[in-house]
Amino acid sequence: MQGQVLGILVDESPMNEPSKISPKAFEEIILITDEQTWVPQFIHKCVAGHKRTSVRLSSSVPLRPSWNRFKHSEPIIIHWESKHRSGGAIVEEILDIAPKFNVGERIIILTTNPTHEDVVYFSELGIRRIIRLRAREKDLEKAALEFSQHFQACQNATPDTTRGEAAWRHILQQLDSLPKNPDPETLDSIQKAVDRLNGDSTPTARYLDAHAHIAAYRGSHEKAVALWQQALDKNPNYFRAYQGIIGNYRANGRLREALALMQKMQEMNRSNISRMVGIGEVLLELEDDKKAEHYFRSALERDRFSSGALNGLAEIKFRQGDLDESRKLLSRSHLAYRAAAKLNNQGIEMVRKSQYEDALKHYTKAQYVLPQQEKGPLLFYNIGLCYARWSKPEMAREFLKLALIKEPNYKKARQLLTQIDERFGQPAA
Repeated sequence: MQGQVLGILVDESPMNEPSKISPKAFEEIILITDEQTWVPQFIHKCVAGHKRTSVRLSSSVPLRPSWNRFKHSEPIIIHWESKHRSGGAIVEEILDIAPKFNVGERIIILTTNPTHEDVVYFSELGIRRIIRLRAREKDLEKAALEFSQHFQACQNATPDTTRGEAAWRHILQQLDSLPKNPDPETLDSIQKAVDRLNGDSTPTARYLDAHAHIAAYRGSHEKAVALWQQALDKNPNYFRAYQGIIGNYRANGRLREALALMQKMQEMNRSNISRMVGIGEVLLELEDDKKAEHYFRSALERDRFSSGALNGLAEIKFRQGDLDESRKLLSRSHLAYRAAAKLNNQGIEMVRKSQYEDALKHYTKAQYVLPQQEKGPLLFYNIGLCYARWSKPEMAREFLKLALIKEPNYKKARQLLTQIDERFGQPAA
């Protein structure tokens, strides 16, 4: 039986996806600020004028654990210059938790001293509702009026998404929310809507950007990049086009080109945490661990809750054999399941190459560094599969039984056990 490969697929599904909880809605308006004097007093008064109540939350509080409550705040109000974490870090955490969250409509930013870099950051994040605060009576009266206008707009049920700016925002959000392989009919419908909105006017940057996204979804990547470049010719500060090109380059293995463009954008705004993490991830793929570590640590300096940075550092420490440090980093990450999936895929690749001993060493290390909740049935199944392909049926059975203890309805594990019994014979009583 030596060298035989069992005819069953490895399980590549994500390890232990986070559960979805739907607690009671959070009824208060959330204000995130570390200021405890005039800023919260100003907002509490503004919110009370609309017969609502507000609650102050420190920027040092992670949003992910209570997001299913906080997401019902209409709107979420964020003080950009908070002491413990910047407003940018908080908005990026929200987008990491809920990529489809309508930041432009549902977040109001309070800023006391915005820099040019902040203005770039607002644009990159899609923030539209911005109020500049100054502790002078005349300025506060103006800010209160602006707040009232933004607040009422956030309360409006459904804007008209058939024309004007609202229609454009709706289409761009649609494009960002599509699955990886949308059906052609959906793309045709969006393309017609884009053409209708632009009419006979000269193509704008967002028109070209929309067509670039559609081309990329259709698999026409060179055409997509060319359209994004045209969008940037129209408007050099149209950051969606930069992001589109970078995403396209990364998805198609053009890592050095993606890296160069990301570093160019970093010169315009050095505070963007997700881009720091993205640069680190690209450098990891290029096997430049030293530079990657620099970017991950820079991201953590700005936001100690950055799970992407924690995962990236954990991967570097895993590669270096510092399993204890890797384990500590993953214990702090809210996205450890992504690291688990990546480690799982690396083990799968070793098994495919018949590197069974290396795969088992890899899985043993993975078991040690991963948090307890990520040691799911998938990991044990793939260890069992590795032993089965290495013609070690007794060890294979042990790990498949562990997989079934964790998930009694795990069909692939039960099927593999049956195949092992058929090929190697029943276990001794």
